[in-house]
Amino acid sequence: MAEFKIVVFSEDPADPLHHERSEMADLDVEFSVEKPSSEGEAIEAVKDADAIMIRGAWGTEQVIRSASKAKVLAVYSHGFNNIDVDACNEMGIILTNSAGMCAEEVSNQAVTMCLALNRQIVQSTNQLRIGNWDRKHFEPIEPIDEQTLGIIGFGNIGRQIARKLGSGWRMNTLVYDPYIQPWIIKEAGVTQVFGINEICRKSDYLVTIVPLNKETFHMIGKDQFKNMKTSSFFVNVCRGSVVDEEALIDALNQNEIRGAGLDVFEQEPVDPSNPLLQMENVITAPHIAGSSTRAAWLSRQRASQQVRSVLIGEWPMAGQNPEVINKLDTKKQAIGGVGKLTGTPE
Repeated sequence: MAEFKIVVFSEDPADPLHHERSEMADLDVEFSVEKPSSEGEAIEAVKDADAIMIRGAWGTEQVIRSASKAKVLAVYSHGFNNIDVDACNEMGIILTNSAGMCAEEVSNQAVTMCLALNRQIVQSTNQLRIGNWDRKHFEPIEPIDEQTLGIIGFGNIGRQIARKLGSGWRMNTLVYDPYIQPWIIKEAGVTQVFGINEICRKSDYLVTIVPLNKETFHMIGKDQFKNMKTSSFFVNVCRGSVVDEEALIDALNQNEIRGAGLDVFEQEPVDPSNPLLQMENVITAPHIAGSSTRAAWLSRQRASQQVRSVLIGEWPMAGQNPEVINKLDTKKQAIGGVGKLTGTPE
């Protein structure tokens, strides 16, 4: 019997887990690949798991509460809004994500949407397809190097966007992130603003790149759109529910903003009748900002590295719930003593 059992929720029951096995080759590990069709099946699958790795669903409260042995739950994505974080905290389970696995890809999507909106690429293509050669229809086209970029959320992806559009396209760059350290702002050469409505008022292109949680749900809504310039563009490449979609639709219909670029929606797959898909001044994508051949394998590598860290008694680089540390003192579940994970003496 192996020292550790890792349960992987996958859409492919025959998944060979090459990267996962490689990252944990020095540990005595048994992998169990599961494709639960119900919450009950997921509950049974995790009962004796030391670690859980999730590619999709079943990060529910009841599933997590059933994982009494689990030390870590890892998701293969940046977002973990499909996981009950409170349940992880109560059970003493460290939650990790695959931070960094698609920072280049998501930032490229944001940059691409800003440039496409600026140059009216999608709109002009659609007009040419119906025989419209009216070039004035796409004006004004402001020089993007004279425009102001606003970034809400300044983690890894936000910094990449600032590097590319700020340094590369010479956009004046503002940042709103109440949790960012001041030296990061200085190193990035951007300007920090301290109110969300302030960055809305000052930005010509406003990009949101924050995780979806209780604090960020509908953080961009009616008030924020009313504070934006009528000439400004809004871009969302994180999670649909960060934005009040009805408020966005109203803002576009009332010409409160000029247009939007959306990789994500509140309901996914998006309803084909969603008004946003019918608007000429909105460009869209089916939540593919993080996709690339590199991100596909890197997500596996990063998720596996986090699990390995916890199994050997270390705090993972991408640990997302530091509040769980208080629970670890009483659970005493990591090999090598709790000291490495909690900072208390061994």
